[in-house]
Amino acid sequence: MALFDYKDLSTLSDIDLTIYRYINSNSEKVIYMRVRDIAQNAHVSNSSVMRFVHKMGFSSFPEMKAYLQNITNHESLMPPLKFIDESNFPKDISNRLQIVTDLLYQADNIILFGIGSSGFLAKYGARQLASIGFNSSSVTDPFYPLESRLQNTSNTVLLCISNSGTTSEVLGFLNGVVNNDDVKIVAITGNETSPLALMSDYSLCYVEPDYRIHYYFDLSSKMPALYLIEALIHILFARIDK
Repeated sequence: MALFDYKDLSTLSDIDLTIYRYINSNSEKVIYMRVRDIAQNAHVSNSSVMRFVHKMGFSSFPEMKAYLQNITNHESLMPPLKFIDESNFPKDISNRLQIVTDLLYQADNIILFGIGSSGFLAKYGARQLASIGFNSSSVTDPFYPLESRLQNTSNTVLLCISNSGTTSEVLGFLNGVVNNDDVKIVAITGNETSPLALMSDYSLCYVEPDYRIHYYFDLSSKMPALYLIEALIHILFARIDK
């Protein structure tokens, strides 16, 4: 397969043809290589490789590599993107979102809680809710004295975000408020049978495997949880915007 749209190979020098044949035979490797790697493997000079790049009509070596990546459709360079769809959520997710939206709409206080990467979602969700006029805040410290803070408040909704729903620090944090009648707990979790979901009054669940490396580092996708947070915000905004 000819990789370059070059009409007349007979005009190429012997060195150019050597580089051409090497790249043509090793296109899947070349997209990872440097100029000097190609030069060394093709037994030519670095300057010869760059002259060949320009002769092929590219302004730079990275531009040529991008071209090779596209035409060879190299799948291992970037894993296929998996976008969430209905299969990531239970069939009654719309009803659950409406119920939780009603809770949030009537709440005097909304607190979003998460630790680690879920803490970033908590901060984001709290900021977005505040932007549309709700009294919202985030907590990312599992040792935060939430019980003391809630002593002079009522009608609070605590949105707790955890993919596994089993993190001991998260469960310990909830133990202090689970019996508080003025607090409704909503779990956003990837495990509907987790202790977090069972401790909560309501749960917004999704399907996403818990993926960790070195035990502590959570690489699980946060897209489903983010989608649910976004859905709540947009439903609430549509209600107050009427």
